[in-house]
Amino acid sequence: MIQSLLPTLSVLRFSGQDAKDFLHKQLSNDINHLQQACYASYNTPQGRVTANMIVVSHHDELLMIVANDLLETLKKRLTMFVLRSQVKIEMAENLGVSFRLPEHISPLILSNEPLPTHFAYETEDSGSLKLLLPHGGELMIGEKSQLPALNETAVEKWQAFEINSGFAWITQATSNLFVAQMLNLHRIGGIHFKKGCYVGQEVIARSQYVGQVKRTLAVYTSKTPLHAGDEIINENNEVVGNVVNVSGSLNLCVVKLDFIKQPLSVNQQALCWQHTFQAA
Repeated sequence: MIQSLLPTLSVLRFSGQDAKDFLHKQLSNDINHLQQACYASYNTPQGRVTANMIVVSHHDELLMIVANDLLETLKKRLTMFVLRSQVKIEMAENLGVSFRLPEHISPLILSNEPLPTHFAYETEDSGSLKLLLPHGGELMIGEKSQLPALNETAVEKWQAFEINSGFAWITQATSNLFVAQMLNLHRIGGIHFKKGCYVGQEVIARSQYVGQVKRTLAVYTSKTPLHAGDEIINENNEVVGNVVNVSGSLNLCVVKLDFIKQPLSVNQQALCWQHTFQAA
């Protein structure tokens, strides 16, 4: 079993009698009926993903796993809308996030059938929560002293596994760039289309049922490491996408459908297409 601390992820804690209803009105998934865990996104009114996250319902509070460099921004933004709701939002500084991954696990092959919107977790003897992710890996939330040490080689393998399975993480460099469907959130169970209104809901629903999302996730390799947010250029020097996540030479990118398999580059470095998560 491969395991390591994940220093790129942190935890927000939501408590109070209105916590579920508050997040239900802010996020893309059904939080009012959440019993265990789910993926979700917090979006702009224009439907762009500010941050994506995993939300865990545990006893009388909600725990939210989010990219470390968006933690403070998201807390400040959500706090603006608490108003008279009985909700307390705080950084869970005592908690960390780690992962476990079987040695020879294969990446998940996404089908046209969306994954369930909610998934399970188990409580370990140490008190840590073990999230049983839909792609077969596990995330742990627990006291930092109870979690494994940082292993950078293991982290790179985890990131490559998530990239090849089509599970993206938005960071500060890519915040507010993409509609949720461009990030596979509708396929990995991160959007509940019957839950009612939330921030950005109109645009996301219209993209699903009326319009056509013209960008999608694809995996490319590069000779040297790229960076999240890097612009992807076609032969006519037009920007046709962005890098989302990186693991060594492996890159998860959002690219216009018409250019997926055409010659593309980042900073004059050629990209080599590997696979796409949607027919192109």
